[in-house]
Parts: sequence; structure tokens; C-alpha cells
Amino acid sequence: MKIILYILIFILSAININSQNWITTGGNLQRNGLSKITGPNNVISALWTVSSPTSSAWGNSIYSYGDKFVTSRIILSPYTGKIELRNINTGALIWEKMINTSSRMYAVGFTEDAVYAHDYMTGILYALNISDGSVKWSIASDMFPGNTGLMFACDGDPIDRGRRINKNTGIARWTNNYIIPVGPDGGFCVFGNTYYHWTGSIVTPKKLIAIDINTGATRYTSADLPGDGDQENDLCIGPDGTIYICRDGGALYAFRDNGTAFVQLWSRTPGYVVKGVGKDGSLYASNINDPSGFANSNIYRLDPANGNLLDSAQIRTPLAYMSCGADSTVIVCTGEAGNGRYVAFSPDLQTVKWQLNVPYNYYSGSNLGQNGIFIAAGSGTEIKAYKTNYNVKPVSDFKANVNVAYMNLPVNFFDQSSYAPSTWLWLFPGANTTSSTQQNPAGITYSTPGVYPVTLITSNTFGSDTLIRTCYITILNETGLSQTGNEIPDKFSLSQNYPNPFNPVTRFKFSLPENGIIHFKIFDMNGKEIETIVNGELKAGNYEYEWNASEYSSGVYFYTLTSEKFKETKKMLLVK
Repeated sequence: MKIILYILIFILSAININSQNWITTGGNLQRNGLSKITGPNNVISALWTVSSPTSSAWGNSIYSYGDKFVTSRIILSPYTGKIELRNINTGALIWEKMINTSSRMYAVGFTEDAVYAHDYMTGILYALNISDGSVKWSIASDMFPGNTGLMFACDGDPIDRGRRINKNTGIARWTNNYIIPVGPDGGFCVFGNTYYHWTGSIVTPKKLIAIDINTGATRYTSADLPGDGDQENDLCIGPDGTIYICRDGGALYAFRDNGTAFVQLWSRTPGYVVKGVGKDGSLYASNINDPSGFANSNIYRLDPANGNLLDSAQIRTPLAYMSCGADSTVIVCTGEAGNGRYVAFSPDLQTVKWQLNVPYNYYSGSNLGQNGIFIAAGSGTEIKAYKTNYNVKPVSDFKANVNVAYMNLPVNFFDQSSYAPSTWLWLFPGANTTSSTQQNPAGITYSTPGVYPVTLITSNTFGSDTLIRTCYITILNETGLSQTGNEIPDKFSLSQNYPNPFNPVTRFKFSLPENGIIHFKIFDMNGKEIETIVNGELKAGNYEYEWNASEYSSGVYFYTLTSEKFKETKKMLLVK
């Protein structure tokens, strides 16, 4: 009973704030800048300073996951860009990536599954392996990578504009071809199982649209929202689900999604663009949408109940991006050229806690990462990090060696929490071992197929924190895949199916020299995935699988075996 009550106390803080990780533009899926991390209390002395081998024309989006962060380095002559993955605690370079010498690579997201990067030269989205930057998969994507950032489904599937992509294969699970004002267009948000964005063309009315994340179906749209006909502003969603949406040349609106329709709560004119939310629910907005204030834009604090103006910064501070940490400090990235700054404000914007001059911090954002580390980057080669000096309670975070597994295969969990927790309580509903007090519990197994949550509660002398990931582990049924013999092969291999041609049954054989996450997929001649045979961890060994293609028509098919170190595809012919 004590454990259950403990969870209930913290469950609200665990749902909509993405732990310590800054995975996309705005930090979380609501793009509201809220974080459980306490950022630096001053910028007198840097935690570390590094010099990138590439002198960048401007600062680019910085995303962090655990003890790593990723950013882009852009050169203008010729216009090219590369991705850099670095250690967040030391700044040390782990790897850098360009697909080819003309690539314009921008980081657009970072999760446990991959570093996501978009090549603005070719219009291709890449999922890169965190270990070495190799390509997991790629898919054509129409997006502006500088400041858009991906969204993510509960299971980690990336979502770009109007499309959910399988995180393991790079194949679209669904696509919704709704109309956008000007493409590419970012600013979409996610809350719960719903994706929100603008819809409408230059010559048709603009509306707010809701799309079901699981099916891709349009749920409903708002009434017409008057304004200009061109590109629109980003959306922002509060922790209670209120959607703040400002029409270009129009009003700022607050909407509530009641599950069947949008309900307008209020509007205000001129329409300030909401960029983030404070711990008390206050809205932080820019007046860049007001023609009278465009050249002198500033940050304003608005009342979430009605949009009324509460405060503004006494020293003009353009609001491009922001974060709000656990201590309610509002850190603003101005996104300016020579006057580029990061400014830390008190919640009422009346006190400047610190200021850091970083020219051309155009897209850098106001990231907060593991252990309170804040990273600053602008033009040139220099990247700096600053860290809080406060003693604070932990921020729970974890990862697993695999998120998809077959029944009774072990799953290992790893703590990566911030601020030195001293105790750990893990809860594994549905597992054969339902709880653990180890820091890194290993060998957790599940006997029933399904999707399972995982909870981690950490504590130290300053307090406690809870993280609940609601659809973190997927357990698959046994597939008829059989391991043959006890020998461990010395290399990866994928054999030609036999018989081939076949009708309608054939057998596959493959060998794994080591344990690992394995994907075995079957595709039709157009490259569409039609069946998943394996999508999880397998032990080293030799395997066989018998496939019955009775429900498919004659033709050419392909099958692919993929691991972190191996990928091979073979062709087969079904003749009926």
C-alpha cells in the first residue's frame, strides 16, 4: 500500500515532463520548455569548454539523452553541415556524421533508440545508431530541420509532419496528407495519443487539427481562425493539455480538447506567440506577431486563465526558445545575430539571474540535460557547458538493453538518473519479478505478450522523484522460430531460403555469433513490410523459421536480417 500511495503522489509530475532528457525542440512533446532539471544558478565558470573541428555559421538545436548530446555544425561556403555527438559531462566528441560531402545535416531529435538527423540537401530523414553514427534507416521527409524537431509516440516511434514512422524499420505506419499553409512547416505538438497542428492553405481558412497517433485518422478540426495566409507559428501545449495557438497576423487562442471537439477557452489580440509555460502555469510569449512590436520584440508573461498581460522583461529580450527548470528559473535563448544571448529570469521576469552572450544562437534553444547541465553554442568553434551548484533531489531516468522482446527472454535495466540518488525502487507490472531495489536490475522476464509500463522511484537526502513510462516494454508471442543445436557460430550469416521458388511454404536459416537485438522482416517487391518475424533480442546461435505465404500472391519478395553489426537482404520467388 505504501508503494502505491508513493506512486500516486508523484504520478502527475511523471506523465508530461520528459524526465531529464531534451529530446526535441522545446524539450518535450508539448514544446513548452518544462523540465524536472534544475539548471545552472550562474555562468561564472564553465563546466567545460571545447573547440569543434568545424566552425559553425550559427548555433543549432541541441538535444540530449542521458550522458550524451547532439548538435549540428553548419558551414555556408559551400553550404554543408555535419552532426556531432558528444559526452554531456566532458564535451568529448564521440562521433561526427555526414552522409556525403554535400550533406546539410541537422539534428532533429534524440531518444534511447537513435539520433535523428535530416539532410536539408536531399530531404531525407536518417535514424543514426547512437554507438557509432551508422545509418539504421532513412526515409524521404519534407521538413525544415533548423528548428522543427520530431515528435515521438509512446513507444518511441518518430513522428514528422503527418506521419508516424516505425522506429525500427523506418517504414511509415500511417500517413495523413492534411493541407498545411506553407511547406515545410513545423510546430506540431503531441499530448497523450493526439497530434496537433495547423491545417489550411494560403487561399483557404486555417484551423487547428487533431490526429489520432495510433491510427493516423483525423479526429476533428477547430472553427476557422482569421489571420494572414502564409506560414504559421509553432503550437505550445500546457501540462494540463490546454493548446495555445497564435495565428500569423491574428489572435492568440487557448483551446481544450474534450475528446470529441475543440472548445475555445479564450482569445486575445494582438496575438502573442506562446513559447513556453512556467511551473505555476504562466505563459511566456513573444510579441513578434504584433506588427507594432516586430522590430522590438520582447518576452511577456501572460495569465493562462485569460491571456491577459502580467509582466514583461525590463531589458528587451527576444524570446526564440525557452526552458523552465525545477526551480522555476526561465532561461531564454534570444536567437539573435551579433546580440545573441541566453538570459535567466525569475518567474515574474523582473530579475535577471544571469546572462551569457553567445552571438548567432539562432536555433540553439535553451536545453537542460543530465545533472543540470546547460549547453551553449553559437557561431564559431566554441561549445560551452554550465552546471547547477545547488544540492537537489534526484530526477529519475532509465533505459533498457531492449524495448521489444519475446516471452521469457531477459530484459536488463540501467539507471541514468540525475543528482546522485542513493536508493532505487523499480516496479515491473506484469513481469515475473515485479519489483527491485537494485540500481541496475537485470534478467527481468515476462511470460505474457503485451505492452507494459516501467516505474523508477529514486531518492537522496534532498527528496524523491518518480518516472513512469507507460508503454515502455513490448513482449511478443513465441513465433515458431527455433534454435538448432548448441553451437555458437563465429560470424553472422543469412542463408538463401529453401525451397526457392516455393509454394506456399519455405524455410529461412540465419546465424548469430553474439546476443543482440535482431530484426527479421519480409517485404514485397515495392519495399513494403508485410511481416515481422523477429523484432527483439535473441541469444547467439543458429536459427530456423518456416514461413507460410498462402495469403500472398505470386511474385518477388525480399527478406532482411538486421542487427547492430550486420545487415543482409535476399530475394525469393513465390509461384502459385
